[in-house]
Amino acid sequence: MFGFLKRFINSSVRGIRAQRRRSIMKTILLVAILFAGCTFFSETPNADRMPQLVFRTALPMVPSDWSDSHPRLEVLFHISNSGEVIDARFVNSTGNDSWEANALKEMKQWRFSPAHLGPDSISVWVRVPIAVRYTDPKLVFLAQLICTDQTCADSAYRLLEAGRQFDLIGQELTLAGFSAYERIVGETDIHVYSKEVQKELQKLKEDDFTAPIRVGESFVIFKRLADKRASGV
Repeated sequence: MFGFLKRFINSSVRGIRAQRRRSIMKTILLVAILFAGCTFFSETPNADRMPQLVFRTALPMVPSDWSDSHPRLEVLFHISNSGEVIDARFVNSTGNDSWEANALKEMKQWRFSPAHLGPDSISVWVRVPIAVRYTDPKLVFLAQLICTDQTCADSAYRLLEAGRQFDLIGQELTLAGFSAYERIVGETDIHVYSKEVQKELQKLKEDDFTAPIRVGESFVIFKRLADKRASGV
């Protein structure tokens, strides 16, 4: 599981860097995921915990000749038992094969928390309604302290509140038998995260940190760095 967390973070950083290159335009295109409308298919009709979106990249700009600049779409995702997108398909075609191909390429970089059936994480197909919206990017410099369980995250938070240095806590917790590590994400558009994470990041001033937030299967403490200090915490 911890190896997956590292792979997830590394792929997220690559996606963020690619997205920053695309965000030269004034606005970027993001999506609102309406999980209340999800429907599970065939493999696991009785899954008792749905996947939740934890990381997304921007979709391509809507073609200028579309009559609706904020379309609603439906996408069928095949999500693995580790939360990666195995496959993605449009349920309702937009009629623009080129745009769909580029949009699906982006969606396959998205990451979800896995579905569960009892204690086991499972692979599922899920139908997701998507409302396409434009938004200005909100760029901040971030670092993360990542734990695999709530107890570890709560211990990390207590250490931070007691004045411990952010970049030393992961090592301290590891020596105490926990699975934890910190990393610098760098300049990030907060809209790549879920609405719950965005809400907490919006509150941060430089050098502030969040309480532990559940992100997929892990617990993350975010710290906002000074803009001129992306190389250290």
